[in-house]
Amino acid sequence: MNALADAPDDSLVQRLRDGQLDAVGPLHQRYGRDVTSMLLRVEPSLPLEEAEELCQEVFLTFLDTVHRYEERGQLRSWLYGIAVRKARAHRRRAWNRFSLRRRHGAQAAGVSLHQAPVDQQVAARRALRDALAGLPESQREVLVLHVVEGLPGQDVARILNISENAVWTRLHRARRALSALESP
Repeated sequence: MNALADAPDDSLVQRLRDGQLDAVGPLHQRYGRDVTSMLLRVEPSLPLEEAEELCQEVFLTFLDTVHRYEERGQLRSWLYGIAVRKARAHRRRAWNRFSLRRRHGAQAAGVSLHQAPVDQQVAARRALRDALAGLPESQREVLVLHVVEGLPGQDVARILNISENAVWTRLHRARRALSALESP
């Protein structure tokens, strides 16, 4: 497995295309933490355990779609695209459960989408998470992918299936909203 751990992404992807599932481990080792971190930033109210489960789903989806992966971009960008779609689907499912329980008179407590994060972070990280949570989803996704994850605008556009101009517009609006929060 040591040889696989050092193998380049393209050879691991080819092994997956050839049905050799032993290539999943090294890819997960290489990108799993980044995907989980990105999920926590895109969806600030997500508990760590759920983010880790979504990360597993990202890699399962990648296995199912590996034949569609084109190696013109970075594998990390492809995985982030899957992760963003998984986070959106998770949010929709959570909202549907919340709405269903409200309609049937159940307590909304315990199913709220805006619970405090499970993992207690230092004050600066908590403030950043709160600020990100206050942004609209479209702005938060662009900000996290471009500023926090360091992806170029072209990759962000491809991941979110929007134009590059839309990336820059959303990024500008997100930064403006965050700076408005900082001013007294």
